Order: sequence, then C-alpha cells, then structure tokens
Amino acid sequence: MTGDQESSVPASAVFGRAGPPHISLPTRGTVIGLCWNGKEGAGNRIVAAKVELEPERARLVKLWRPFTEAPGRRDVRERFAPWLAEELRWAEGKLVVGLDFALSLAETHLRQLGLLRQALKGPGALGKALEERFLTEAADFTEGGARLRAELGKDRLRVTDHYRAEPHPPTGARTHRRTFFGLVTLARVTAAVPPWDPPKAGLPTVVEVRPHHVARTLCGVGSHRDDKGDGTSRSSTRAAILRMLRAAARLEFELELAAPMVQDGEGDHLDAVLAAVGAAAAWAQGFQGVPANVPRCEGWIHSIPEEPWRDR
Repeated sequence: MTGDQESSVPASAVFGRAGPPHISLPTRGTVIGLCWNGKEGAGNRIVAAKVELEPERARLVKLWRPFTEAPGRRDVRERFAPWLAEELRWAEGKLVVGLDFALSLAETHLRQLGLLRQALKGPGALGKALEERFLTEAADFTEGGARLRAELGKDRLRVTDHYRAEPHPPTGARTHRRTFFGLVTLARVTAAVPPWDPPKAGLPTVVEVRPHHVARTLCGVGSHRDDKGDGTSRSSTRAAILRMLRAAARLEFELELAAPMVQDGEGDHLDAVLAAVGAAAAWAQGFQGVPANVPRCEGWIHSIPEEPWRDR
C-alpha cells in the first residue's frame, strides 16, 4: 500500500527531490562556442554556435562551420584571428568565445619542456613557443603534435582536469593534435584569456570549456555521441539535453537549428552549443571561482555552476 501511495505522488514532491536546474546567463552580449578539431582538413570539422544574450532569454542564432572555404590547418590558423575580429565587430565589442580544447599543459610537462615561463603568460605565448619548437616547414601539424607527445612521454592530467572529471589529458592519444593545433592557432590571437587575464574592453574574451561537463552537470548525461561499436543511437539523449537547455538556460532556437544537433551522431553541433552555454555561464559569474590550488600556468576549465538545481 505504501509503495502504491508513493508512486502516485508527483516526482517533484518526492522526499529529497530538488527542483529543476537553473543557469544564469548575462543579459546582453554575444557568446560563441567552438567544437574544435585537430585532424587534417580541420576546417571541414570545426563547428561554431552563436548565442545572442538578452534580458529575458538567450537565442541560438547561428550554427555553422566557419572555416570550410579553406579547411587546411594552416589556412584555419591564418584565418582564425581575422574571423574572431569580425565576430567581435558584429558583437559590438561584447564577445566571449568558449573553446573545447586544453589551453595549457600539466605543470610537470611545462617544466619538462622548459616552457613554464611562457605558460604563465598565457596560451598565446605558449602556442608561439610550441610552434617555434615543433612546427617547421618540413613538419605539419600532425607530425608536430606527434613530436610533442613523444617528447613528453607519460600522459599527465592538469589539476583542472581532475576538478572537471576530464578523462583525457591535453597531450593524450585522443587529444594531442587538437591541443597542439589549438595552441599554435591562439599564438596569432589578441584576446583576454581568464584566468591569465581579466576581461578587457575592446578585446574578445576566450575561455576553455568542456561540453560534456556542461551536459553531465546539467542533466547527468554520460555521453550524447552515437556508439560506433554497437551502432547505438543517442539522438533521444541529444534531444533531451536540448529540452533541458531550453528550460534551464532559457535558450531559444528554431527547428532548423535543432535538427542538426539531434541528427549529428558525432555530437559536434550540440557540443558547440554546450560550449557556448558553459562560456556564457562563466561570464555571468565574472569568470570567478578558480580554486586556489590550481597552478596559474595550467589554466582552468570554465563551466556552469555545479549542482545547478540548488537554490543560490
């Protein structure tokens, strides 16, 4: 009898059950999330999501691949800074960009490479040093990333990776190309990069994010990518995440933008949107809250607040 009574009670009224999650976002400005890629032809793979922030809502206004006209990695590297400057102009000077690759390496690896001083200055200085050391006319990005990984040896997570439960280190087998390519690309960018720099008027703000952390923290999702091993489709999971974003972050989007996010089995389109939401949530918090034990040289993965269903 007791079990029957409990089952008839609405879920929201069950003892111990919290209310729905809520994510606070800024009331004005533009945020872009990037799902990065370090493979050959990266420009055909990188996905961007642009969100316009308003007092009563956030609007997903564009979901696209911005570098398909010249998809080679050297072309993307050359075009990235002008593209960012153009987006800043359209955003009227209020732009935050969330990048889903590591903006630094583990402190032990930085010391091993002799690049701790450069890393303390930020991703741009570190990327320039890595470019000078590992990227030559004879070595492309694939070879340069492989040489970096070989020189470092044992994989090492950063402190921020542990905090965010990130399973893949910056120079791991699955991530070293995107990290290397991303950092070298940032060597040509002028931007404020918290926690190395505070936001500065007239400059875009660039932060490191992890889409899967946003999804896991928001709705307990482990993976929203299709399983290539057994062919399992997770389109329903991607749709559920979109519904949660609409409810928790007041994110509005048209049907033609929702379709590729649900249909993309790789999850790249949804990752770009999650990166944008994570960066926007960090913006609303003033990019504060970096734990005191996180080395400055390693940076920080910005995201939505932990346990967003709790009253604050």
